[in-house]
Amino acid sequence: MKKTFDINRFWQVLKWTVLTEKKSILTAAAAFTAAFLAIQLFSCFTIFDITMGLGPVATEAGMTTCTVLLSFMGCYYANGILGNAQTTQQRTTALMLPASNLEKFTARIIYCCIIMLVLLYVAAIVATGLRMLLELIAGHDNITSAFSTLFNMSTIRVNSHMTVGAFFFIASSLWSTSLFVLGGVFFSKRPFVWTIVTLVAGSIALFTLLFYIGTLIGADNLKEFFRPIFEDMSMETFGLIVDIVLLAFTVLNVWLSYWLYKRLQVVQHKWFNV
Repeated sequence: MKKTFDINRFWQVLKWTVLTEKKSILTAAAAFTAAFLAIQLFSCFTIFDITMGLGPVATEAGMTTCTVLLSFMGCYYANGILGNAQTTQQRTTALMLPASNLEKFTARIIYCCIIMLVLLYVAAIVATGLRMLLELIAGHDNITSAFSTLFNMSTIRVNSHMTVGAFFFIASSLWSTSLFVLGGVFFSKRPFVWTIVTLVAGSIALFTLLFYIGTLIGADNLKEFFRPIFEDMSMETFGLIVDIVLLAFTVLNVWLSYWLYKRLQVVQHKWFNV
């Protein structure tokens, strides 16, 4: 197999990936639609007065909970790069697939990080529509006002899409997703659990190290060191630098993930894919 990227061959690999995961896709679609519907109904009829139905506060509470679940599950699915290579037979099939490693890796990235995320958002939208239909059947008359509230919130987000905060959100989301992609390739058994444990342990170790370095150097010395760098820097410039750094680490994580993916073997390596 040539080590090139052929678009026609890539589409065949992507279609094969989706078809082989069809059962998982349908199961996830039904499960998350039911979960999002249950979350929103719980917000409307349990936390708040049942006679008020769908109000703006209940709507925001339900949608916020759904957003948290979307973020969590987005990381979970990003961690499933090797989801089709768990057993020896699956790894043999993946290795024997008539496509280059880049094509197979890109197909898995698109399936795990894009297709499944879009599926989650569609499930949330369908659940919201079903909830509103139930509200309409129940005779509540404040559906329109609540829907207008959500629309206005979305409009504000769209209008501020080009702000520094929005760019930082995108860059940090890509960076966190790339960490779970890397963990999914490095760990083959319980990758999500081990990735979480590694990130928590790494964060604790990093902040502890920074704390002791700061203690050794001293707060005044640190201020004197950083003042010439940041005293004339605007928040926009600082945000841009942070975004560039996060995107650079994102590219590095994806490259490392691909480097490990290329070394996938039928018999797992003892130092990674543990």
